[in-house]
Amino acid sequence: MPSSLGPAEILVILIVALIVLGPSRLPEAGRQMGKALSELRRWSGRVQNELRDALDGEPESPSPPAQPADGRGGVDQGAPPPPSAPDFT
Repeated sequence: MPSSLGPAEILVILIVALIVLGPSRLPEAGRQMGKALSELRRWSGRVQNELRDALDGEPESPSPPAQPADGRGGVDQGAPPPPSAPDFT
């Protein structure tokens, strides 16, 4: 499947559109297509910018954990401390 349209393909599309829509409705259809493509490009650009900002931006600092109702601060007093990383030096 070709990746782009050449001049011959565009000419065929325009001739078919002229036959189907007629000379009176073809300009309005062209304007509508132009507006739709413009809106699609604008939307695509916004989505790309938003994704780029989300992926390249600094990570947000996590919010502090909520304190449980018993007031212990979310720490299990009976649990042993987490193991430390082994030292391979």
